[in-house]
Amino acid sequence: MNSKPLIGLSPSYYEHKEMDRSILGKSYTDSVQKAGGLPLLIPPIISAEDLAQLIQRLDGIILTGGDDLDPKYYGEAADPLTPKPFHARRGEHDKQIFEYIWEHKVPTLAICLGMQEINVFLGGSLYQDIPAQVEKPEIHKIGDWFEARHDVTLTEDSLLYQITGQPIVDANSAHHQAVRTIAPELTVVGTSADGLVEALEPEDKSIPLLAVQWHPESETNDQVGLDLFKWLITRASD
Repeated sequence: MNSKPLIGLSPSYYEHKEMDRSILGKSYTDSVQKAGGLPLLIPPIISAEDLAQLIQRLDGIILTGGDDLDPKYYGEAADPLTPKPFHARRGEHDKQIFEYIWEHKVPTLAICLGMQEINVFLGGSLYQDIPAQVEKPEIHKIGDWFEARHDVTLTEDSLLYQITGQPIVDANSAHHQAVRTIAPELTVVGTSADGLVEALEPEDKSIPLLAVQWHPESETNDQVGLDLFKWLITRASD
């Protein structure tokens, strides 16, 4: 039997009066399996040493979507339009995961919040609310799900272009925050028509990391969405 790569996923974390919990939509784990990997939720481990010991056993990582990134991570006070930042325990947990994968070059796919986290953890910043802070933006969010769609233009020398084989991809959109200042270690490889960042890759091409603002886990009937997960599985199998 061929061994499938083990892919760790960062779940959301919520307090509850009876039981705090980690939660992740099944579309993420379904997508990993469809692409040929085995998914594993990374629990919110308190000890950095224990977390590192777990990640050492993984072949790849997915930093998933979720609630808004707390503005404290990029040195800003919370705006009234950022009413519900993610739980502090998730923030510290995801930061520890990222620091490990960046140092050890663990194959990683970062999605929506995950992309924003990578940019911020490397020193970048965000727009706290697109409609309030961006002039004449496209519609990037309708309600609480993926009804909004728009094109993303890719740079031709990017990994993302190599994976998709397309200069423009149609993407779902469900975010009201966006990358603002780009971290120096990253390069923009995908933008929407209003100029907002939709995809990032490391300047150092030896780091196997791909970050997108949309949700490919909800697009796996579309070849582009599935191809992103297949890329991760391929790199995690190396």
